[in-house]
Amino acid sequence: MIAELMDPIPRPRAPFSRRARSRFEACLRRFGAAGFRLVVTTPPDARVFGRGLERFPERQVDPAEHARWETAYRLFCGRSRLPSDRGSWRLLAVDHDDRVVGAISARLFCGEFVPDYLHLRTLLEATGPVFREHCEMAIADVVAAGARLGRTPAEVSSWAVAPGETAALVAATLVRAMAALFAAFDAPLVMVAADNHRGEGARLMRRGAGHLGLAGRFALPPFVHHASGTWVRLLLIDAPTYFARSGLVADTDLPLLREQAGFVSVA
Repeated sequence: MIAELMDPIPRPRAPFSRRARSRFEACLRRFGAAGFRLVVTTPPDARVFGRGLERFPERQVDPAEHARWETAYRLFCGRSRLPSDRGSWRLLAVDHDDRVVGAISARLFCGEFVPDYLHLRTLLEATGPVFREHCEMAIADVVAAGARLGRTPAEVSSWAVAPGETAALVAATLVRAMAALFAAFDAPLVMVAADNHRGEGARLMRRGAGHLGLAGRFALPPFVHHASGTWVRLLLIDAPTYFARSGLVADTDLPLLREQAGFVSVA
């Protein structure tokens, strides 16, 4: 446990007194009332992700604090570092005792695209060479489309919430917080490896996701990630469509995220 007096991250402000202007604001009200707050850690690789960092000038530059929250995250998820961690924006739901109770990660490539920072590459390591090659071609299609259309290639992964009576509230708040973060970037094209056994793929497709494939010719089939036993389906989310179907109000929700979350950066 980490003492609150040693924590320089701003605590949530007083509960909102006006009527909620968006679903995210309503989530934040309940989230704060339940004793939680949001912490956002930015990608440690400030060279590759510098253009994204510049969109959040209010971030707190504190490498030691950043490392503290990265350690808290790894304790929560029970794993060591992955290659994608150095490129990850990470949203953390934190309780009164500074314990992480939920998290979601993303990579947003508004500058140089570095494939090694994709979590998907880690998932594909144990797949066959032909399937892996097709996946890499599909990823290259997304990156090329982003460059051609002035959009941001992105990936979301590693969403997890501690079980309990507040799990649904924490999950909903994290998903809407991530959508608010995405509103700071140029109409992201978001790759996701969804767990079909948990119904993630169906939920995302109801909100505008489609199958990741090769130049629209065919969809990549699902595959089994043998290390975890997960049946994975690769999806592509058009962020503006997702925003519209999820009730995101970008002009409201992004400022709310800036106001209510503590952003911690290495640089």
